[in-house]
Amino acid sequence: MNANDTLALTTARLRLKRWFLRVLVISLTTCAFVAVIALLLGTFNETTARILLTLGALAVHSGVAMSCSASLERRLWSRLSLFGFFAFGVNFCVLIACIWWPGGLDEPAVRASATTGALLGYYILAIPSAALYERGSWAPLPFLGVVACATGFLMLLVCIWAEPTRDPTFPKATGIVAVIAFSLAHMCLLIRVPGGPALTWILGATSVCIWAVAAMSTAAIIFEPTDDLFYRLFGAVGVMDASGTLSLLIVAKLKQVGKVDKLASTPAQIELRCPRCTASQVLAAGKSKCAACGLKFDIEIEEPRCAKCDYLLWQLPERRCPECGTAF
Repeated sequence: MNANDTLALTTARLRLKRWFLRVLVISLTTCAFVAVIALLLGTFNETTARILLTLGALAVHSGVAMSCSASLERRLWSRLSLFGFFAFGVNFCVLIACIWWPGGLDEPAVRASATTGALLGYYILAIPSAALYERGSWAPLPFLGVVACATGFLMLLVCIWAEPTRDPTFPKATGIVAVIAFSLAHMCLLIRVPGGPALTWILGATSVCIWAVAAMSTAAIIFEPTDDLFYRLFGAVGVMDASGTLSLLIVAKLKQVGKVDKLASTPAQIELRCPRCTASQVLAAGKSKCAACGLKFDIEIEEPRCAKCDYLLWQLPERRCPECGTAF
């Protein structure tokens, strides 16, 4: 792909993002206007409800499409973003058809709205696993996370659209798959936290708590215990899980700040060989001269920072900004 093709593709993506953003703003503004007028005039009826649901659906799907477009532009979880474009596009068509289907605004619209919520929830849940999977790290954990999210969503679709039965086996299985998908996403999210070997023990302890919570959640779904001690233990492990997660994030951030602070506090110096007399020496940044022959130097040292968000690009595992995803 040459420079002209790259520029044309970037321009098209920016134009698409602007279009989605305009649709989002127009939908939200119109939705608020219709709701206010209907409430003030006392004409809130089924048609008004259909219009509001349509505008709300348009706003939600425009926001998701804009997010998918931004992810594709930054090359973050590209496969998941492409799937998101297709899945949310189909979901939007189904939702609008259910909202405006002849008859009352009842079960079809409610089920389609629940489907939208399920798709949005599992899409967000799949992002950590998809990001780790596309980096080719920690296989097969991220692959299992993506599969668990897809399986959980399909099983939840069956629960939403199938006729309810008295047998609770399938709904319980759906809940268990959701717990597994959430736990795998949690693991993938923590694995991506930069920290090095010093944080390995925090990650290990937190991982044990994650799967202990998952096991106890599964036991609660299957056996429905009534023992108060079980739920007290459940709460204690959950608190340890949350504390470990927050500790891992905070300590990683402190280590990163410490590195940047240490880097900034070190006097800027450079070792070079004089191009005139070939004498090796260490010189400070700024204006200086060769100690041997007096040749003058003007040395500038600049930190590598992201051109898009100004994030300090120092000691990163890959050539991609961890803040905004821009390659460098």
